[in-house]
Amino acid sequence: MRIERAAAQIVCQQANMNRKKDAVAFKITEFMPHADQPELTMEEAMEKWG
Repeated sequence: MRIERAAAQIVCQQANMNRKKDAVAFKITEFMPHADQPELTMEEAMEKWG
């Protein structure tokens, strides 16, 4: 898991550096397929899904 987290951190940083200005920032867990995804709050879900 440490290697996966380190690789995900690098990829997440690169993705956030190259995203559009109005795009939502990526989270490190989006690049970690074996990590548990955090539960969305109602506000986050409304913002993400429109």
